[in-house]
Amino acid sequence: MPLPPTLFNFSTQWRQAIFYGLLLIGTGASLPYMPLWFAAKGMSGAQIGLILAIPLLLRAVSGPVIGIWADTFRLYRTPMIFMAAAGGSLYALLALWPLFNDNRFLLFVIVWLLGFTCTTSMTPQADAMTMELSRRQGFDYSRARAVGSVCFIVTNIAVGFLLKVFGVDLILIWIIMAAALTALVARFILPAAPRLEAAPEVSAPTTSGWARVKVLARNSNFIWLMIALGCIQAAHAFYYGFSSLIWKGEGYDGLSIGYLWATGVSTEVLMLAFGLRMRRRFGAWNLLLVAGGFSVLRWAAMAFSPPMWMLWPLQMLHALSFAACYLAGLELTRKFAPEGYQNLAQTISAAYVMGVMMGLATLAAGPIYDVLGARGYGVMALMAAVGFAVALWLYRKHMGQAEPA
Repeated sequence: MPLPPTLFNFSTQWRQAIFYGLLLIGTGASLPYMPLWFAAKGMSGAQIGLILAIPLLLRAVSGPVIGIWADTFRLYRTPMIFMAAAGGSLYALLALWPLFNDNRFLLFVIVWLLGFTCTTSMTPQADAMTMELSRRQGFDYSRARAVGSVCFIVTNIAVGFLLKVFGVDLILIWIIMAAALTALVARFILPAAPRLEAAPEVSAPTTSGWARVKVLARNSNFIWLMIALGCIQAAHAFYYGFSSLIWKGEGYDGLSIGYLWATGVSTEVLMLAFGLRMRRRFGAWNLLLVAGGFSVLRWAAMAFSPPMWMLWPLQMLHALSFAACYLAGLELTRKFAPEGYQNLAQTISAAYVMGVMMGLATLAAGPIYDVLGARGYGVMALMAAVGFAVALWLYRKHMGQAEPA
């Protein structure tokens, strides 16, 4: 039975912000700390890299499929309810690992693939929903996303502290509960907003989901943009997968690691909170170029295992290497997508940028970590340099064209 709507009489912006908050409370535990959980269950660096990479690589298929599936629902929130509930249920199956003995690696691969695919597929759906509602109602979509990042920070610190008391099994319990709460928030707090119908001038491609995918696949500007975004964002793969293990090996405790992660996301929050203003002042293209340049600097410096006092400013560069790239990518993806294709374009962009590209980088990161340790960041610096070069070429190709409104 639905709860009385007067209990949740929030503005649309705050409803979106609350959803992002729950979504990133789960990510705030899984992203930095699940590698520790897998390592505690006997997985090597290469095995952890493979577990983390497979669902990212398969987003080449799962992303478009889920995007097409989500577009069949009248309300934005409906597919997110299903995905959150399924993700939490699947994560709970990881607790069965003692029953599998020598086959635990296979269990981890299959269950993480399915659970991670469900939970991470909500982000592009939430982004498309928030951007569309912000245009309809005039609020700043980046501030709703910033609330989620604040929750990510709190989770980083809280879980890092609680690991000292409860051990690594807390991580799995946390992400299961977060997914369950996300499903409830999607059902009872997200607005019952219908999807925007495609523009009347968009005819035949809208009748078939895969025909719509082909329209975007033939858009060379869209493809080159995904390559630039993918290289810059995928350069974070080594950091996401192995920074906690590297710092732990260098003698930092769980709380210190939590603070380091929180420092990076704190600067991300500031970028997101003022993102719309900065994008209007500097332009999405300039944000993308700044992201690429500082990404190269950040990972090149991290390759030399800097002392703690240097880690703080390097972590602050997350505002540029990630958040600036994220905001620029949302706007430029919308710019290059035909009218009526924006929702699908965001889903496919997320599938390839944070999926295929991030998956390939994560797959490589495991063996790189086993061989090079912290110096593996240097490989990520080279990847970021490729993304920066493509972004610069694409910028010069489109120099003088109007920025997205």
